[in-house]
Formats: sequence, structure tokens, C-alpha cells
Amino acid sequence: MQQRSPGQRIWRLIGPIIVKMAVAFVVEAVVILLYAIFVHPETFQAVSSQEELMQKTVELTDGVLKYATQISALAALCTIPILAWMFQKDRKLEKENGVTPQKKAAFEKYILIVGISIPVALGVNNLLLLSNLSEVSVGYKQASEMLYTPSLPVQIICLGIVIPIMEELIFRGLLFKRLREVMPMVPAVIYSALFFGLYHGNLVQIIYGTICGLLLAYVYEKFGSLKAPVLMHMTMNILACVVTELSGFAWMLDQPMRMGIITVLCALVASGMFVLIKDM
Repeated sequence: MQQRSPGQRIWRLIGPIIVKMAVAFVVEAVVILLYAIFVHPETFQAVSSQEELMQKTVELTDGVLKYATQISALAALCTIPILAWMFQKDRKLEKENGVTPQKKAAFEKYILIVGISIPVALGVNNLLLLSNLSEVSVGYKQASEMLYTPSLPVQIICLGIVIPIMEELIFRGLLFKRLREVMPMVPAVIYSALFFGLYHGNLVQIIYGTICGLLLAYVYEKFGSLKAPVLMHMTMNILACVVTELSGFAWMLDQPMRMGIITVLCALVASGMFVLIKDM
């Protein structure tokens, strides 16, 4: 395998995240410009005071934020082809270097992915709600308000399908696999999970993302295919969207004992599923 300079090694790790951020910046800028032209053309009119400028800025920002979920999904769609090209390039490079491809799990084993995703997502969300961290994290509240504003079908398409594909390409398909080039599985799982958690930017999602990131990377390693963490990520996100939309978390939190019992059951089911995956 070719020797890389420190700069090249750093770029291989953070490059995919930078690509995602750059594409998102461009997409958001274009959307804001188009929104201003077609919805608020008065934005381009001369202002007579600082107060009027501030008012126009607030109106424009509030209008665009209503579509934050859709804009994030659009940016993800634009990013996926670039990430997929980088992913395929890495796999081609592995073949050229004589790296033996991982053995992929049988199709029927993928039911275990769904079997562990649901109790883990539900249980970890419950623990975070019981800890009251969601109430003290302003960033999480703001993110939740923006992400869960659209209708449930839009949430499922954007948050449950499109964005998980992009994030799995970044954090498991590229970052985790590149870490595995230079270190054993356990530290690679941990570091990729920490990157994934910190990427979300607020306390609640950092904790949730790190915990889920550990499992997503482990599942990728065990199943030998990116389809496994993609399916897991989709299942977790769709579950969160549906339960939130149906006020399921509020129903459980209304009686802490009820939430506690459900969380314990989730832990038992998830533990059983984990043992089955571990022994594959």
C-alpha cells in the first residue's frame, strides 16, 4: 500500500466531511437566493434603515428555515454521487493492493438489523428523555423543531432514507473503512463513532449519535456490506419520525414507570439481537 504524507492521511479522514459541508453550503446559498427572488423579491429593494434591513433578513431566514429538512435532503442528494465515487475508488484501490474483500452476510441475516435497530433507537431515546438532557440542550430543541416540522411522509423520505444514505457513505463507507486501513477494529469503531456524534453538533445528538455510531460501525464490520448500516440507520430514523409524530415519546414520558419498563424490554431484546449478530 502506498505511503501517504500526514496531510494526505488527514484529508482522507476529514475530506468526505468537508465535501459534504461544501456541497451543503452551495445548495443552501442557491436555495436562499431563489427563495429571495421568487418569494421575497422585496429583499433586493433598497432599505431606508438598519431596522428595515434586519426585518427583511429575519423574514427571509424564517421562511427558509421552514424547509430546513427538505434543503438538507437536497444537499444530501447532491453529495451522494460524489461520496459514492469516492467509496468505489477506495474499493478499487483495495483490490489493486491485494486486500481480500470481506465476506458478506447472507440476505436472511438482515432481519437481525431491524431486530436490533428498533429497540436500540427506542431505548436510547428513552434514556435521553429520562435524563432530561433534551430540555437543557437549546441546540437540540432548535434542531428538532426544524427537522420535525414537515409532514410525516416528507420526514420519512428526507430523514429516513436520503440523509442516512449520505451519512453512512461518509462515516462508515469512507471514514470507518479508512481508519481500518491503519488500526484494528475496536479503535476504528470508537473513533468513527466519536466523529459521527460530534458531527451532529448538540449535546443530545452527540450522545445519541456516538452510541448509534458504535453499533453502525460494528454491524458494517460483521456484515461486510454498507447495506447493513444503511438499513440500520434508516430503521432508527424512520422509527424516531413515526414515534415522534404519533406522540409516542410523550405518551411514555407521561408515566416514567411505563417508559422505564419499555426501556428495560428494549435493552433485553437488543442484547439478544446483539448476541445473534456477534455469533454470526
